[in-house]
Amino acid sequence: MLFDNLVSEYEEWFEKHPKIYEEEIKTIKTLLPKGKGLEVGVGTGRFAAPLGIKKGIEPSEAMGEIAKKRGIKVLKLKAEEMDFKDEFDFILMVTTICFVNEPFKTIQNCYKALKNGGYLIIAFVDLNSPLGRFYEKNKEKSKFYKYATFFTKDDIINLMKKAGFKEFECVENLYGESLDNLKFEIKKCNGGAFKVIRGKK
Repeated sequence: MLFDNLVSEYEEWFEKHPKIYEEEIKTIKTLLPKGKGLEVGVGTGRFAAPLGIKKGIEPSEAMGEIAKKRGIKVLKLKAEEMDFKDEFDFILMVTTICFVNEPFKTIQNCYKALKNGGYLIIAFVDLNSPLGRFYEKNKEKSKFYKYATFFTKDDIINLMKKAGFKEFECVENLYGESLDNLKFEIKKCNGGAFKVIRGKK
């Protein structure tokens, strides 16, 4: 697993960038509904725990073990293997969509797993933003993003529409070209790097 050997670096990133982490949490919260939730690609539980999500799937055993310590029930599964039906009020994915082998199948599986009227929330770094373009240009140098596929807002919405989602909402945060000079503000989607898109089943 890609992230099995990067657990300590992953955790350190959040310790080094507490403001970015805090702003990402705040941005997701603006579109997070109440109810029974699942995080797909829960990692070490960095998002599920503060957002009150109690269940996640994660293929990396090393990351899942840390998430369990944060109070998350973790199933060792890839997103493409997920097979829930009409079970959740909402599903969250934070940057996971950039690392799955089959993004459309992943979104289809999320659709099946949601109750009618449930929501899928996808958070990611937008390729069309200054920070997204910087990441794409320098991805070979990054342990994390070397294997990532970056998407635009339209890419994600089109995949979600194709799977049956509707009534889209989008908010964003993180403005600037590098992690060292970001500005923070939650707005409707335009030029920000960290985008959160919500669609309804």
